[in-house]
Amino acid sequence: MNAADLPHLVIGACMNVHRALGPGLTQDAYEECLAIELRETEFDFKRAVPLEFEYHGRRVQTATRLDFVVGDSLLLLVRSQEEITRLQHQELEAKVRLGHFSAGLIVNFNVGTLRKGIHQITVKRRAESEKGE
Repeated sequence: MNAADLPHLVIGACMNVHRALGPGLTQDAYEECLAIELRETEFDFKRAVPLEFEYHGRRVQTATRLDFVVGDSLLLLVRSQEEITRLQHQELEAKVRLGHFSAGLIVNFNVGTLRKGIHQITVKRRAESEKGE
């Protein structure tokens, strides 16, 4: 599976969960059902991964837990709330950057149409050969 296809495929899994459950449940209910959906489609993922990063050459371990890390390259945050705030967008960007993920998704299941609850960012990194220039 191509890393570029991963967000699209994970969104499909989220849509399956939303189609079955609809809006109105708690975040943990959607997380549990999404874990089942990802397992059944044989995605490689981890749940509640601690956020760790480098700062001034030292490893920093935080109490922050990442909802899902899919294929070691996609960060997926699950929400069930009225709307996604600007602060949550900034949180996603920071976690994607610090965790060195290639993409990040916030999926808010508490919406009538899931497409309105999907917020995605993709990191465009320069090729390794350009980094040294």
